[in-house]
Amino acid sequence: MIDAHWSVIILIGAVVGVVVGTIGTSGAIMIPLLVFVFGLSQTSAQGTALLMASCPLWIAPMLVYARAHHVEWRLGLLLATGMAVGSIYGARLALQLPTVYLKRGFALMLAAVAVRMFFQR
Repeated sequence: MIDAHWSVIILIGAVVGVVVGTIGTSGAIMIPLLVFVFGLSQTSAQGTALLMASCPLWIAPMLVYARAHHVEWRLGLLLATGMAVGSIYGARLALQLPTVYLKRGFALMLAAVAVRMFFQR
């Protein structure tokens, strides 16, 4: 991990927070940031991103969307339940795979989503 002053780390987190509040994702931004800026391994970046995701800090921006009636509560809670179970197995699998496969898989997933979103009307 790079040796950065706590205020710089908080500032970077705030910038990512603005992006997350705007486009609604964190892992797609935070994991590459943790790898390339802070020098974490892919698995450490994924674990650290999951730590941040487990904090209740995303409640505040979610409430902004909820007040505007842009939260599908049932769908979100059911998906979160499935994710809670599936992510345990995914984390175990990730720790067994070579890092290069994790990085490439993550990059391919981001690229596929980006291409689909770019060409979607």
